Amino acid sequence: MQKNILKKAIPNGLTIFRCISAVLLPLIIIYGGNNGAIISVPLLLLAGLSDYFDGFYARKYNVLSNFGKIIDPIADKLLVIGVLLALASENVFDYYYSFIAALVIILREVLISGLRESISSYKISLEVSLLSKWKTAAQLIACGSFLAWRSDIFLYEIKLLGLISYTILWFAAIITAVTGIQYILKINLFFQNKKNMEFK
Repeated sequence: MQKNILKKAIPNGLTIFRCISAVLLPLIIIYGGNNGAIISVPLLLLAGLSDYFDGFYARKYNVLSNFGKIIDPIADKLLVIGVLLALASENVFDYYYSFIAALVIILREVLISGLRESISSYKISLEVSLLSKWKTAAQLIACGSFLAWRSDIFLYEIKLLGLISYTILWFAAIITAVTGIQYILKINLFFQNKKNMEFK
């Protein structure tokens, strides 16, 4: 009995860990100094892996909860936005090469979260698509790439690592924008069909 309870608690526990990481990581990045720069990389890796494993264990143990449905996507957004803002505050982002990409990601995540909340009373299915999953993975990889690049003075001098980080961030921004447009079109289609049904 206790084993079953523990198994069912794993997915939500991993989601809560990700929420806590979303708060701790920006603080570590900004105030942690050299040690914080090193610690932030594995912590983000663990938080990113928890995003995969909470879904894996939820399916494995057939654990579907309203808490998980609501908090899981929010935890991802909090984690990504928190890290991006912390990196921006540390002047890691170059205005021409990465600021706009980071802004696109942040604005999209805030916009879609707001739309999800505003239409929650309607019977509209906004299930996470495969591209959205790739979007989250790309965002986390981009954040991890910048954290790794700034974790050591020697690594920071390697311009190729910076170029790779910028490229991954822009790739993530493009996917983020595309999935945002997909959500908006899906919501618009729902209300168009709803309006047509009312006139019939």
